Amino acid sequence: MKKISKSPSMKTSTLAHGLMLLELTAFIGKKNGVTLQEATKASGMHRSNVYRYLKTLVDCGWLEYDTETYRYRIGAKPLQIAGASLQQLDLRVVAHPFLQDLVGETCLAVHLGVLNKSSIVYIDKVESNSPIQMRSRPGMMVPVYCTAMGKAIAATMSEQEVRDLLGTNFPRRTPNTITSIEEFLIDLKRVQELGYAIDNEENEPGIGCIGAAIYGYDDEVIGAVSLSTLIQDLTPENIKLFSDRVKRTANRISQSMGCHHKD
Repeated sequence: MKKISKSPSMKTSTLAHGLMLLELTAFIGKKNGVTLQEATKASGMHRSNVYRYLKTLVDCGWLEYDTETYRYRIGAKPLQIAGASLQQLDLRVVAHPFLQDLVGETCLAVHLGVLNKSSIVYIDKVESNSPIQMRSRPGMMVPVYCTAMGKAIAATMSEQEVRDLLGTNFPRRTPNTITSIEEFLIDLKRVQELGYAIDNEENEPGIGCIGAAIYGYDDEVIGAVSLSTLIQDLTPENIKLFSDRVKRTANRISQSMGCHHKD
């Protein structure tokens, strides 16, 4: 396994050692993460020190530890911190002008999100001039099962992938929240048929959302876009109008990201 090179200052800096282990977990471990043995070999540090640093990173939310595979993976904290520097994400940069167009067409708040395990991370938001402002913000994480963007992404997965992703824990957030995997899978079939997802006041009281998936150059889903409105404004007529515009926006972003299969 390739080692991470160390500068002279890194040999004595506890912070630098921790950052180095965070870096090698992200770039060497990639999707699978790293074991203690792999991290020790790649870092060149003593095993007991590596264990101590990794445990601290887990305790602070920078890494996650899988007790079944004994592997360390990137945790939620780096994604939340990235909310302050999202300009560097290609998806955000490409999508932002399209989000602005959608806000201009609908006068509603628009969001861009990506999947992080069983949550959606907002990576961009364009607010409208409406006096009613949404509490969402870039860096915020919300559950997949009760959000339009989460449903739109989950609808691209197989049933087994959805079960593996969400398990059976569906805490109720509003009276309308879907609270079982079976009910959620039925809802995803509707999403697949319609090409868009609806959050019918399932995540936040008084708020409804419509979302659609975004695809990348390899035609794999890479995120989703949604717009939010007061639930009383989510009438059948508006659902048709808003869903058409959300799907069009998602398609335009997908095309700009190099997707081939979207019209």
